Amino acid sequence: MLAALLQTVAAYKKNSVSATAVNIALLAAAISASFASLTGYFLSSAGGYDPGTLSLHKWIGFTVTILILLLWLLRIYQKADKQFIRITSGNWLLIICIVLITIGGHLGGSMTHGEGYLTRYMPGFLQPVFGSKKKPEQKKALPVLDSVNMFTDIIQPIFNDHCVSCHNAQKGKGELNLSNIETILKGGKSGNTIVAGNTEKSELFHRITLPKGSSKFMPSDNRPPLTPVEINFIREWIENGAEYKKNITAAGTDEKHKYLIAAWLGIDPDISKEIHLPDVKAADSNVLKQLRELKVIIRPLTSKSNLLEASLVMVQKLPSDSITSILQKLSSVKQQLYRLDVSNCKLSADAIQNIGQFTGLNKLEIQNSGLTDGSATSLGVLTNLAILNAGQNPLTNKSMAVFKKLEHLKKLNLWQTGITEEGLKELHLPDVVVEF
Repeated sequence: MLAALLQTVAAYKKNSVSATAVNIALLAAAISASFASLTGYFLSSAGGYDPGTLSLHKWIGFTVTILILLLWLLRIYQKADKQFIRITSGNWLLIICIVLITIGGHLGGSMTHGEGYLTRYMPGFLQPVFGSKKKPEQKKALPVLDSVNMFTDIIQPIFNDHCVSCHNAQKGKGELNLSNIETILKGGKSGNTIVAGNTEKSELFHRITLPKGSSKFMPSDNRPPLTPVEINFIREWIENGAEYKKNITAAGTDEKHKYLIAAWLGIDPDISKEIHLPDVKAADSNVLKQLRELKVIIRPLTSKSNLLEASLVMVQKLPSDSITSILQKLSSVKQQLYRLDVSNCKLSADAIQNIGQFTGLNKLEIQNSGLTDGSATSLGVLTNLAILNAGQNPLTNKSMAVFKKLEHLKKLNLWQTGITEEGLKELHLPDVVVEF
């Protein structure tokens, strides 16, 4: 490419320096093309590439190397009576080389990154211009929690994100294809890719948990490694028999792991399964209007229910007495209030006492709000709470006595509090998922 650029300049500015620069660029190209072809040949011997694409890519590489060397020899041929033929032939050879390099480079990119790699991440309006056949990706609807299939909804997407670019039908490194369950169970040339019930004998799990500096660590080629959460999901899947047909309910997944799965998939576990919402009368529309004028975000929980969810995110910078006044006004709809977000608000003891009146609450976000052991006692009457986020507050183990009263609690966030692991042992609620 550099030689072509220099040749274009030399066509308008003819001198010996330009001609010499073109010759030097071609010599460097011939040497580097030789090394590229040789190392590419060694790499191809490891296997794992589509044979047809590999063969065409390889012979284009060899041909380009020979043509560049021929072009360099032709240019340094000094007979004056052959000057016109030398220049004309050289220009045509240069054009042919550029065309072949473009085709060969595209084939190499397809083998490395998969078909459609050029247009995969283009803006949508550009893809039709460049002939992309990829259809706009439809956002997958979130499944109902109890119908989640561990393999289909979690494990296969993890493989797709980290592994399938190298282990697919076209580029099966190590003769391994991780794009579907049939080829995953078939395994690769290294042996037992997945051994149901045994992570120690599962080669895939062994590779993803090796030290990153190991030559056998996967994913290779400096690709982002799997996160600890992703590794744990794969561990649990293998240890539970590498089940791929049953959903998590049929597979007997416990409540704790169901909530972890819900968090990973972005499913709200409280509306994802069939639950019976309390039947309440509609809230006073004038009160709702007044609350919205106070910049409280308040809206129906569902279109078929009179229950409400409220958030003070728009007023969280107000002083504590203003927040208390808003909560007092919110008590007018306490019968309908099902979810409340007062996170990052400055809450006084009186404000938290007001929240204690909202006995129908199912979810309370109260993190980073100044909640203390003393003021937390007001929350002990919220026995309908299923989710409580109390993180980033100056709480200690003394508050565990309050949380033990929340008999319907399913998820408790105590991140960045003063509560210790010893304090958590006092909770005695085995079905509660604690984020700590």
